[in-house]
Amino acid sequence: MKVRKETKIGIVVIVAIALLFIGFNYLKGVYIFDKSRTFYGIYNKVNGLEKSNPVVLNGFKVGQIKNIEIIQDGSGNLLVTLSVNKEFDIPKDSKALLRAADLLGSMQVQLVMGNSSVLAQSGDTLTPDIEQDLVEGVNEQLKPIKRKAEGLISSVDSVIRVIEVILNPQSQNNLVQSFKGINDAIASLQRTSFRIDTLVQEEKIRIGEILENINSLSVVLAENGGELNNIIKNFSQISDTLAKAKISETLLNANLALTTVNDMVEKINNGEGSLGMLINNPELYNKLESASANLDLLMEDIRINPSRYVQFSVFGRKNKSIELTKSELEQLKEYVKDSENNK
Repeated sequence: MKVRKETKIGIVVIVAIALLFIGFNYLKGVYIFDKSRTFYGIYNKVNGLEKSNPVVLNGFKVGQIKNIEIIQDGSGNLLVTLSVNKEFDIPKDSKALLRAADLLGSMQVQLVMGNSSVLAQSGDTLTPDIEQDLVEGVNEQLKPIKRKAEGLISSVDSVIRVIEVILNPQSQNNLVQSFKGINDAIASLQRTSFRIDTLVQEEKIRIGEILENINSLSVVLAENGGELNNIIKNFSQISDTLAKAKISETLLNANLALTTVNDMVEKINNGEGSLGMLINNPELYNKLESASANLDLLMEDIRINPSRYVQFSVFGRKNKSIELTKSELEQLKEYVKDSENNK
């Protein structure tokens, strides 16, 4: 049977198209005759992940990204379809970690195996996870350095402000004055030290005598230690005697006596009793003084005119009254006048 030329051409075209399809998919990483399982991962971002990017397990490629599409639920999440070779068993709690593949920013999905004894089946959704990309990782590493740099900048600013204050003419003048004062203080200390050295040299003999006297005193104290002990014992006995004495009883009696005296003084101040009335009643005092003056007048009159009060006669006749002299009358008038003024 003879095959026609058109048939041969058709067969060749079909084979060429098939080979072209297979080669194109091979270049994309899609193996037509390779049996694989499909898993899904839901991410809020993919950081540049594209179809045909690899799916790796411990750095070994076990599949590829089959498709990326937006979930039409308004959340903006992305559904990533992973094609994984059937020869690898994947536990159900494994993670699909989206991470950078190289420094150029290419992305891949790394399978992180779980510990479940139940294996994931084709069509299951793996737990998604996203690793920080290189830029974010560098930023995280640089954050502490950034904070330290900011603190260092603040310190530098403070130092610059201090330097500006120091470079101020007034501050410079103050610094000059301060250093001058320090120099004066050092010079004064030097002079004082020199004077002390001179005084020590001049009084060296006297200081030696003082030290000798102190040494002699210590020797005397050491030699008379027994007597000092006796003196201390005597003081101790005296203190014991004072402690045993009825000092508290004596003080109590003194307090009672002072209380009695205070009561007497209070009564006198209040005008109670004869002494209180005499001190606090001016009228009684004036009457006593007037009576005393009258008594003085009476005694004076009796002395001058005894015949008025005592009558006797040696020969049986009466004595005549004695006439007062002018000076005696004046003295009597003064007594009467003083008596009336004291009333």
